[in-house]
Amino acid sequence: MKTRARLTLAAVGVAALLPVLLPHPFVLTIATQAAIWALLAASWDLLSGYTGQISFGHAGFFALGAYGAAVATKHADLSPWLGLLVGAGVAAAVGLLTGFPALRLRGHYLALVTLGLAEIIRLVAQNWLEVTGGPFGIHDFRSLPGLPAGALVAAMYQVCERTSAGQAFRAIREDEVLAQTLGIDTTRYKLLAFTLSSAFAGLAGGLYAYYVQLVNPVIAGAATTSLVIGMVVFGGLGTLWGPVLGALLLYGLYEGLRFVGVVYNLVAVGFVIMVFVIFFPRGLAGLGRSA
Repeated sequence: MKTRARLTLAAVGVAALLPVLLPHPFVLTIATQAAIWALLAASWDLLSGYTGQISFGHAGFFALGAYGAAVATKHADLSPWLGLLVGAGVAAAVGLLTGFPALRLRGHYLALVTLGLAEIIRLVAQNWLEVTGGPFGIHDFRSLPGLPAGALVAAMYQVCERTSAGQAFRAIREDEVLAQTLGIDTTRYKLLAFTLSSAFAGLAGGLYAYYVQLVNPVIAGAATTSLVIGMVVFGGLGTLWGPVLGALLLYGLYEGLRFVGVVYNLVAVGFVIMVFVIFFPRGLAGLGRSA
């Protein structure tokens, strides 16, 4: 068995057994929220790691999914399962509409557009009091009996590794001009990646809303996207399993060190990310390949 496969199975096994071995509410809370963050990190990696299109706006899609699910459940009295689909659908639709003009841009221009989109979403959420609750957020809505984050990551992996779309994503990442000369419709595949990535980020947001039972504009802030990018860099770009493992470990570190203070646990997470950026730029995935 390859080293990468062994590491993946080991990480999944530890994550699955941890709540059983340590059935403490704090451990269960960390494990559940880490799984949600892992889904969000994998969704960012689907766009930026596989197609090379840098997005600074994933916090916005995460917030759209969270607000969409919460509003559908509270105001429209829909089932939480339908609320998840509403949240993902709203995020995917906004991603699709944004993708048409934005994906004609490249590099830092695209990053700035997506960053601006996330800020617009945050401002709308903060000021649309009747629907979102404004700065106080929205709460008191129904939840789900289970949170299927792992299955959604597996679905993303199948798309990126087992389909022709995944091959096109990687070709665009390596050399977009060459991909065009090979007959790949780069605009269509970039738009597909942007829409899928937005949808999965929205699903992560819906799961977050149903677990935390509170959605406020803070989750649409730049800090959310920064943490997600740090998780992906820590785990390894363009692998999906790397960002998932990175999210599980970094979020566990972040929450586990809360007892030393909020500032110090952020410093610890930042230090770990800095070390990996400097000395292990390919992340945990790179360590697996070299082993």
